[in-house]
Amino acid sequence: MSEPRRDPSKSSGLRSAGMLLAIPTLLIVAPLLGGWIGSWLDRRFKSSPWLLILGLILGFAAAGRETFQIYRRYMDEQEGED
Repeated sequence: MSEPRRDPSKSSGLRSAGMLLAIPTLLIVAPLLGGWIGSWLDRRFKSSPWLLILGLILGFAAAGRETFQIYRRYMDEQEGED
């Protein structure tokens, strides 16, 4: 038996939606994780609040960089479809 054909436009749309839905998760998780690590290091080294602030900044920077990478990948796929 042969497998039913998949519509490439459907899978491409789902892939694009999945990529774009990852952005809000990144924007929430990365700064929270950076803040948590910074807070833990502050307690360990008694340097409050400097490492917390540094962790938040690094978390936001990482989230921004990854968001840009996802957006660029999305735009490359859109250009490939045209």
